[in-house]
Amino acid sequence: MRDRVVLTTKYTNSVDPGDPNAGGNGRKHLIRALEASLRRLGTDHVDLFLLHTWDRVTPVEEVMRTFDDLVRAGKIRYAGLSDVPAWYAARAQSFAEAHALTPVVNLQLPYSLVERTIETEHVPMGQHLGLGITAWSPLAGGFLTGKYRQTGETPSGEGRLSDPGNPAQSWTDRDWALLKPLDKAANELGVTMAQVAINWVATRPGVAAAIVGASSADQLGKSMAALDFELPPDLQALLDEASAVPSESVYRMLTPEYQNWVISPGVKVGDKPAGYAPSVRNW
Repeated sequence: MRDRVVLTTKYTNSVDPGDPNAGGNGRKHLIRALEASLRRLGTDHVDLFLLHTWDRVTPVEEVMRTFDDLVRAGKIRYAGLSDVPAWYAARAQSFAEAHALTPVVNLQLPYSLVERTIETEHVPMGQHLGLGITAWSPLAGGFLTGKYRQTGETPSGEGRLSDPGNPAQSWTDRDWALLKPLDKAANELGVTMAQVAINWVATRPGVAAAIVGASSADQLGKSMAALDFELPPDLQALLDEASAVPSESVYRMLTPEYQNWVISPGVKVGDKPAGYAPSVRNW
């Protein structure tokens, strides 16, 4: 039965407040956390072991060498990262490649129709360096299910986002406006808004998987059904446009439009000048 399961777990967060060795990404806690997980899970290995979040302290070299040791020991099959800066993930992968160490294969990040900022650096970095993106919170904590309504600072509706004590993000007018095209897509396809939102994330470039939460088998089945249909091009474009995130700071200078303006203005691929004829030259 164990061989039919892909088992993933993480480490970083403290399990014993006040103990400096009970948290962070250093070698001691990495090994300690894995051993504790193996005991609790009753297994001798996990298939994917992830660094949970950047601790701002541990050198990436220490993390990657420890991951490599654990792979060689047979205690983990693959290593991954979660919630780290793009430069950190790129350095980790480049260090592994340069020293013939086990590479990281997965990068777990928040990604949804209301949270697309990882497209700026994380997604292209993962595509270039071989890290599949696992999207967490594809429904934005339940916001994209459509069960909430805009009523002041706290959304109304049945769910945790309507709890005034919930430290969830503040939803902007842009976020609320996004629910309209999402509802339109769901109605045209005869599916739920949640299914459309999950489908959109799961089929994005660079995405390998999406994490969905479920309080029942029925809810899990409905989430899985999000992969049973395809978004037609017109609805895909509708959602892409409604959820687009404007480029900020230096990234405004890295768009195709800007670079075409300053680097190759007026140049069009495929155009040939009048009277053009290819020549053959003997060397």
